[in-house]
Amino acid sequence: MVFARRQAKALAAMPNVTVATWFFAERSSLGGLLRSRRSLREAIARHRAGVLHVHYGTITALLSVLSSPVPVVVTYHGSDLNRTPGDGLLRDLAGRLFSQLAALGASGIICVSEGLRRRLWWRRGRVRVIPMGVDLEHCVPVPYLEARQRLAWPDKPWRILFNHRDSPVKRLDIARQVEACLRADGIDACLEVLRGDVSSERMPLVLSAADALLLCSDQEGSPTMVKEAMACGLPVVTNDVGDVRERLAGVAPGAIVERDPARMAEALKEVLLLGRRSNGRDRVVANMADARTLDQLTLELLRDRARPHA
Repeated sequence: MVFARRQAKALAAMPNVTVATWFFAERSSLGGLLRSRRSLREAIARHRAGVLHVHYGTITALLSVLSSPVPVVVTYHGSDLNRTPGDGLLRDLAGRLFSQLAALGASGIICVSEGLRRRLWWRRGRVRVIPMGVDLEHCVPVPYLEARQRLAWPDKPWRILFNHRDSPVKRLDIARQVEACLRADGIDACLEVLRGDVSSERMPLVLSAADALLLCSDQEGSPTMVKEAMACGLPVVTNDVGDVRERLAGVAPGAIVERDPARMAEALKEVLLLGRRSNGRDRVVANMADARTLDQLTLELLRDRARPHA
């Protein structure tokens, strides 16, 4: 959860804010959950916390709500409320049920997209929709040719990024069909599949060297990769999933199209032949979707829900 760590670090740097991070070490057994519960309560007491901010729902959020002596704010990111077939039927159903139950006891609820807010069974009116912002100080574009040289990428083929991370909902199978359609049309392009092996420090370089980003997911929350691509001027071609329509409003070149391999290939072809970077970074600033602005909104909610110290 790189974005959660980034946000914790950013909040800790704000005036009059103290942040301590804690992770569930054991979640696979009843004994492990009980030990985690005790460890959580000890951490809250040790740091004299006024509020507990939990990223993701599932059993983590539910146990936090049931165990914490201080108010709990839960941020839902997508895989906690959306279906995750790759987890197996039982784990998928249990995770979504635990996420829904956690919302009943939370003092504050954040969803990173409007679509996720609508997936909640109850308390939708209490939800704040706050996407995870992109860190513009970190996501700084590198000149295209310089980035290609540093990665030792030749001028051709065109490189289309696809963020997979071994998740079936990302639909690598469809992305491969899109790649095949491009090649059948004589477009010298290849899919550059990211499997979580690119560090956050190196990601801006990769985004700057690529020619387009492709998404064709079954479902998303508020995909971080899209916002990072925007910050680096990388055109995005995607189906209408998560909050991409809102994020990509006014961004060009790029396209939101039907999830059909031939249609996606045609949209990518237009982007590649145009050979231009997008105005995404300007749109991030104009829409106040930068991390600093959105972190401040999160902090305001946390402060509002926090229990004052005696």
